[in-house]
Amino acid sequence: MRPLGPGDALIVIDVQRKYVTGPLAVPDAAGLVDRIARFADVARARDVPLVWVTRELRPGVSMGAATTAGYGAAVDELFRSPAADLHPGLGARDDEIRVVKPRQSAFYGTDLEVVLRTLGADRVVLAGVTTNICVQATAQDARARDLDVLVVADLTAALPVTAAGFDLPAEQVQRATLATLAHAVGAVRSAAAVLSA
Repeated sequence: MRPLGPGDALIVIDVQRKYVTGPLAVPDAAGLVDRIARFADVARARDVPLVWVTRELRPGVSMGAATTAGYGAAVDELFRSPAADLHPGLGARDDEIRVVKPRQSAFYGTDLEVVLRTLGADRVVLAGVTTNICVQATAQDARARDLDVLVVADLTAALPVTAAGFDLPAEQVQRATLATLAHAVGAVRSAAAVLSA
């Protein structure tokens, strides 16, 4: 595995207030924000561009049938500011790239692919939430575009799955998703391993 550096883009997915201090808070949310912020500082020092991704509701535009069914009346509350704002602890800068997505993948309905090609990135380094939904969807879409994929395991987090007859704790969902990504999509490494490569 090559070191973090030229040719990479760090994409941080959906680390919004709702997943840190809100009703959808992931396990160890404060620790996750701190780890991502520290990793982002190293990426900046290595001239790796940062892309901050959020999923937000625009007036008059649906979030899609699945999201609407899943969250019901809470869609407005969860996908609009302030719940939809990036968590301030990340330290995102105003001069860094922002992408607002309408669905799970950061590629779907956005200009992310154009941004990455313009930056000369051939590998995406993924962090954020939730591992089993938005991170996985973005990773799969990156691979479909012939980009190398590196998921930073301890910079991601999942929520429990307690629907459709399943009752899986967050830790189990996280582990299974990372295993699937490593098996079929790209590399999965810890932040320490990525930075020491």
